[in-house]
Amino acid sequence: MFVRGSLLKNLLIWLVVVWLAAGLQGAVAAPDSYLDSVVKGLELIEKGMNPEAVVSLQSAIEANANDPLARVALGTALLFGGRAADADKEYRTAIGMDAQCGPAHYGLGLIALLKSNLPTAADHFCQAQQACPEASVEAGIGYVKSLAGGQFTPAEDKPDDESLQALKASRLTAGRSWADALEIWSALQQKAATAGFGERPGCSMTFVKSAPVVMSGQNISGSYKPAASADSNLQTLAGNVSLKADLSKAANVHIVSFFVDGRFVGMTNTPPFNYVWDTKTTSNGVHVVKIEGADVRGDVVSAKSMKVLVKNQGADIPSGKISGQYADSTWQRLWDVMLMKPSASAINYNVAVCARNLREFGMEKAALERVLAADPLYLDAAHKLASMSGADGKDRSLYKGNAGRKVVALTFDDGPKADTGRILDILKEKGVKATFFVVGKQAVAFPDILARIADDGHEIGNHSYNHRNCAYLSEAEITQEIFRTSAAVRAFTGQEIRFFRPPGGHSSKNLSNVMRRFGLTTAFWSVNCSKYEGTTRKKLYDHVIKSADPGSIILLHNLELVTVQALPDIIDTLRGKGYGFVALSEMNGTANTASGR
Repeated sequence: MFVRGSLLKNLLIWLVVVWLAAGLQGAVAAPDSYLDSVVKGLELIEKGMNPEAVVSLQSAIEANANDPLARVALGTALLFGGRAADADKEYRTAIGMDAQCGPAHYGLGLIALLKSNLPTAADHFCQAQQACPEASVEAGIGYVKSLAGGQFTPAEDKPDDESLQALKASRLTAGRSWADALEIWSALQQKAATAGFGERPGCSMTFVKSAPVVMSGQNISGSYKPAASADSNLQTLAGNVSLKADLSKAANVHIVSFFVDGRFVGMTNTPPFNYVWDTKTTSNGVHVVKIEGADVRGDVVSAKSMKVLVKNQGADIPSGKISGQYADSTWQRLWDVMLMKPSASAINYNVAVCARNLREFGMEKAALERVLAADPLYLDAAHKLASMSGADGKDRSLYKGNAGRKVVALTFDDGPKADTGRILDILKEKGVKATFFVVGKQAVAFPDILARIADDGHEIGNHSYNHRNCAYLSEAEITQEIFRTSAAVRAFTGQEIRFFRPPGGHSSKNLSNVMRRFGLTTAFWSVNCSKYEGTTRKKLYDHVIKSADPGSIILLHNLELVTVQALPDIIDTLRGKGYGFVALSEMNGTANTASGR
């Protein structure tokens, strides 16, 4: 009994010390912890990682349910993730905490604009500007006016405001001032270019009245459980509240601890284990109450949590709003995340329009590729690009060259990669030109290697952006997969791509339609080395030498170790048999386009 009492006494002393330490630490660190979670959420939104952002921002709300900052940030993650209705609730919850919350009004304006409700959008944007005159809301108001057919002239020229510059360029384009407009659109094109040539994460202006904005980033799919808010069906508490532990299933409890929002607020070791919580020490709003029971050793044997709504009356009630320099900078970052920018598709479309009228047809074609990389359904961009390709509607599927020429084509899929240089070194040493079917995301990851492929005189083919199976993709998805890669290759090398090799060789009616529409050639092969590249150098070598004949298109991969080992001998032996090596385009003019391999 004495030992048990001593243990209990020591444990109580230890818990008191922990309680005091936690209280002191919480008083200093709690706001930073909350703001850190908000900042993390904003960082994720900036990267388009909206589902992860929601998790971080809901954690922030658990730390402080009464500051509108996290609510607006959460609404923004939801909006960009395709959950406009849920975003609306969060923005309105923030306005309920602060009627002058400019970003929340701006968010409601974006939702209205998403629905093409121009009057409501304009009303919310004006409220946002009144609440935060220092914010750059002017472009949003001007954009709504321009969509409605009105005239908008900004108070001053702001070269760093992309949206105002886009509105200016749009006026110049409408006025047929092609050169002046192109100068602005081209500058915006550089700012809007992402690594993968898609839309930037966030909310973008399309300059299309029927669909004025586009939300980009990862969608939030599946079920979504909204953060509790002041209008939820929670138990409402006020004043002093008695918290009681239910120990019916934990008879060995000796100490009960009470927590509010994860903060230790009290404890008792006296049955019936009640604790009186003064809710006036806590800000109004949603809080999580947790009751833990521990045995004599301090091990938790029982725990229960529940959400409650604290709703006290009086001027002395603590506020949940966070202030200070860190909070101010976080609000500014939120504004930067939320403010509309011109979409990549709109910018590049207008570059193409201006370039065509200035007879800069190469620039026009490159810009249209970027439009389709961002949005393959944007206005008539696909039709414009197709008309420039000279497509005749015929199927161009290349499996093998003309048997009358003793040449073969070496082709390498799936690069570039960090050690692609090993293949390039061999080809350079042997004086052989090949065709590299590159994956777009790999090209973006290794632009220097891609540039070397081009500089060494090799041909570059398209192997899609994400290496997806085209048999399961829509025409729009296939179009985007192709032109994201084409845009990347053109940006890094200046080369235009005419060959597309579907990943795995998987074709479909949709793929054939896209190929015919844009006059592209679907490149397959006659010698498939895939199953031998994972075996031994000799087996791969024997397979190629046995299978190769005039006009062969040899499928290899970038980069398999066995391929690197066997490649020099393959080249030497075929050359010794009188074969030449050509890029795929040199076979295209005399291609055998039979429907089978």
